[in-house]
Amino acid sequence: TGAQFCGLALVETKANAEAVAKKLEDLVTVDRPIRIHWTGCPNSCGQVQVADIGIMGGPARQLNEETGKMMAVPGCKIFVGGRIGEDAHLALEPYKSGVPLADESLLPELVEILKNEFGAKDKTMRKRDKLKKLVGLS
Repeated sequence: TGAQFCGLALVETKANAEAVAKKLEDLVTVDRPIRIHWTGCPNSCGQVQVADIGIMGGPARQLNEETGKMMAVPGCKIFVGGRIGEDAHLALEPYKSGVPLADESLLPELVEILKNEFGAKDKTMRKRDKLKKLVGLS
């Protein structure tokens, strides 16, 4: 339930999950549904270890431009490759840790994972490819 409803959560999950999902849908396309689970803390109520991509609230540090110092910010650990079903698999080790939740940090990480692990394509590239087909260049 994230920080909105759980005193143990390190980050708010519901609003972040909705916002990130919408932004990812605008950036890339994937040929199959991708399960992204969020959980606010290591208790893992959101079961991030069984998700295609799991995002667990955790500590992160980011450079403060004004002071030039690294500052604590809301962050996450990212898990990749969990599965459910007959060939179930738990992604027990984080793929990446200490990622700030700010869009400029988290979104590039997720886009890279979607491309490398799940074959995602940039939406802008797809539009360009369609345009080339329409005008007979490919």
